[in-house]
Amino acid sequence: MFKYPLVVTIDTNIFDAAKYNLSDASTLRILENHVKSGKIKVVLSDIVVQESKRHIAARVKEVCGIVNIARNSALKVYNEHLISSIGMNEMFRIVESEDDIIAKEEKVFDDFLCAIDAEILGTDLIDINSVLSDYFGAKPPFEESGKKKSEFPDAFIAQQIRNRFGETETVVIVSNDKGFIRACRESENHLFFNSLGALYNAISKEDAAYDDTIAVIKELQLRISAAVKEYIKGNENIDVHGLSYDKDGIESGYDYSEVYLHSISDVTFSVRSVDEISENISLVTLSCKADISADCYYEDYANAPWNPEEKECVFVDTIQMREEHKARFGCRIEIDREAKTFKVFPFTVILGGDSRRNRYEVEEHPVEDDEEEIRDMDREALGFQALGSYESYLEDNLPDSHFYADIIERFEKINGLYRKYDDCCISFDDLLAELNAANPKETIKLIYERLLEVSDIPRIANVENITDSEVEEIQAWANAQYERASEIADIDTLPNVIAFGETITIRGVDGSEASLSIGDNQISPDDGSEEIIDIYFSNGNGNTTSGYIKLTVGYLRFDEDGGAEDGLSDDVEYEYNDILKELDRFIDVQNCEVEKDIKIAEIISDIINAGIDNT
Repeated sequence: MFKYPLVVTIDTNIFDAAKYNLSDASTLRILENHVKSGKIKVVLSDIVVQESKRHIAARVKEVCGIVNIARNSALKVYNEHLISSIGMNEMFRIVESEDDIIAKEEKVFDDFLCAIDAEILGTDLIDINSVLSDYFGAKPPFEESGKKKSEFPDAFIAQQIRNRFGETETVVIVSNDKGFIRACRESENHLFFNSLGALYNAISKEDAAYDDTIAVIKELQLRISAAVKEYIKGNENIDVHGLSYDKDGIESGYDYSEVYLHSISDVTFSVRSVDEISENISLVTLSCKADISADCYYEDYANAPWNPEEKECVFVDTIQMREEHKARFGCRIEIDREAKTFKVFPFTVILGGDSRRNRYEVEEHPVEDDEEEIRDMDREALGFQALGSYESYLEDNLPDSHFYADIIERFEKINGLYRKYDDCCISFDDLLAELNAANPKETIKLIYERLLEVSDIPRIANVENITDSEVEEIQAWANAQYERASEIADIDTLPNVIAFGETITIRGVDGSEASLSIGDNQISPDDGSEEIIDIYFSNGNGNTTSGYIKLTVGYLRFDEDGGAEDGLSDDVEYEYNDILKELDRFIDVQNCEVEKDIKIAEIISDIINAGIDNT
């Protein structure tokens, strides 16, 4: 249980990740809400504040540089008067006021720090001699890699936190910098989160309404997926980065001037974090996936004929490219738990090289497309799917299938096993505290005999005469057990949705890795054809079990008199019994391991608590 208010300090990289976005319902504004509710007290290093302002200035300069490049490109095609007459000069003018913009953005950041009532830690809390000692001793955050000088800010911040709060007051550190985290781990009173979303989620989990929120999302999941899809379709909120750069900084690809959504399918999501819970309302961040294709246009200056007298291009062709992406993006929704309604906040999907699956130039509309359109209209008139819509048909069928329900049910069982390790962590943490106390040998005497029966605790030659080396061995064993339990407790939970073209890794508590793969639904159906989509389950031991999803494409043929002669109905068949059996076997193996670990944790907890009661 958290004791509020939580003292929270935030690293610069967290502000960078949030892109200094201070709009309503942004990640940083939610922080302000938690401060006002009394759940969070923000404490920041003055180093973080100065670094953040430096990064803000750098971002402004980067934007101004982009605008300047756009201005120069426009002037190659149009004259200054035309640019002014269409109003583009106002946008270009921001380059001339770069310093004013930087000052304005820094003022916005300062106002935010005031709004969250941030306590700023000064340099008076830094012990230079201690930091230098860590530097020459290559202690965290300093490394042997030769980049130790760049770690001084992290060392200073860690010192400020340690000297401000000592070794007893709990401090939450939000950072994704491993070196900084290692430096702060020297103090046992520090809790770590790699994002503000993860912190918000942990706070929300202590609220009784957290489970209600998850339950409502699960109930509304199909509607939410559809709403996310419709938002993208209705708002054209697609940003395609057509240019890429290699390790030498050489540019390739296309600088698109226009981007339009061509198609979107297979929209799925999982809950990344429950960011805020109020009386009836929950703010939730979703991790979304979708297959998205976009029609993108660029001006082909490279092949444009040049008029040397006018010093301009005679004409510039506009080339259409189609980009196909396996998109991953985040969005935030507001859930009304009582009314079981929701709304989607504005968001943008950014598509780049990491999500791109294909890119090609689009030729002129072929005549065959018209013929296909007529054929599909005829099929729909007879009650069949259009041949071009079977991918969507499969996507809509999957969430309503027994296969989907059975798999999600198993995933929930596995997630339940992960959650049991929260209590195991507490038990091993308590054991470590006792083993590091003044008289660890007495603790070992209390636990040894009972743990010997159920665990691999190191052997002791004589319990009545425990040696110092045996104490160290058991301390190391307890620490390893704690680290293992912590790692399992921190495993990302399995999703509450599954989709075509997805491979889901399932981590076992015994260290194994299984996986479930569903083939892509990219098919080429025809009248009466059968399309097979493979399903595979690997149990992590080299054994793979297969199943399939079979689509039967319906059709109806007529005789010379116009009567029905032959036909089939559209149908989807799922064959997965063998996969389900293997998945259940995998769960049974993990459950045995969990039961053993829980037994060990219960023995430790019972003995330590009994010892405390006796004292």
